[in-house]
Amino acid sequence: MGSETPLAVPYPTEDAVELLVTLGGALVPVYLVFGAIGLTGMREITRFQQSDAFYYRLNPATKLAALFMVALGTAAGGLYLGVVSTTVILVSYVTLSRGARKFALGAIFTLSVVWATVWGSLSERLSAVIVGLGTGSRFLHSYLPWLILSEYGISGTFLFALILIMTTTPSSVVRVLRRIGVPNPLTFSVVVGMRTVPVLIETINSVMEVQLMRGFGSRGSRSLGPLYVFAAALLSLIPALILVLRGAKNIAISTGTRAFGAYKNRTYLAKPPFGLADVAVLAAAGAFLLVAVAY
Repeated sequence: MGSETPLAVPYPTEDAVELLVTLGGALVPVYLVFGAIGLTGMREITRFQQSDAFYYRLNPATKLAALFMVALGTAAGGLYLGVVSTTVILVSYVTLSRGARKFALGAIFTLSVVWATVWGSLSERLSAVIVGLGTGSRFLHSYLPWLILSEYGISGTFLFALILIMTTTPSSVVRVLRRIGVPNPLTFSVVVGMRTVPVLIETINSVMEVQLMRGFGSRGSRSLGPLYVFAAALLSLIPALILVLRGAKNIAISTGTRAFGAYKNRTYLAKPPFGLADVAVLAAAGAFLLVAVAY
């Protein structure tokens, strides 16, 4: 009886593994954003909510100046300074309205951003390591921790920008930008963005919920729930954009009836306060910027 030739098992190519690694890495942010956070959570961290907590009592100019200094310090500073600033800003989420939930949402949002960025940078090299074409564990041990910490440190700017959005009304931002001489078109664009993004998310959430109530994805596995939510959100983009564009007409009418840009100065009912808390935040942000530049 002759010997039998064993069947050849195809070994995955680098391109095939790179595709699988990229798709696998993309699934984690999808599950985090549409599973753990959800559009309801995204709406909470992208819209203003009335409160009397610490950040809400700060002058809008203080928060804008602190955001500017944090962004410059993060760009100029070293790796560990960015990690420290991001951690401090994230922990400060507990002072917001419903602070424990906001902290959890901020942490998950940061994790999803860091994961997506790091995985996108490593997908090509990781596929080479998996198929045996790369340098192996030495690359992962030397480069991967640095990349993770670097992307985590940059996230502090986004976290503080969300604080500005959650704790400041658009009209307060208009007042600050007008006082520092920002042109009206740019001021109008910023305010419209602050107003439109939460409305867009809320509209997508409403349209998506209608699709899910009508049975979209009901026959699938529960483990694939975030993927169905993601697909429903994509299908909701067009009707949501149509509703938002219709709402743009109302914004134009509102700004026109209020004579936006007709005069150099505007009148306000109340003047934003400026106290010791503002001095402390500005001092902390300024110290961080100076240390980052010196470091």
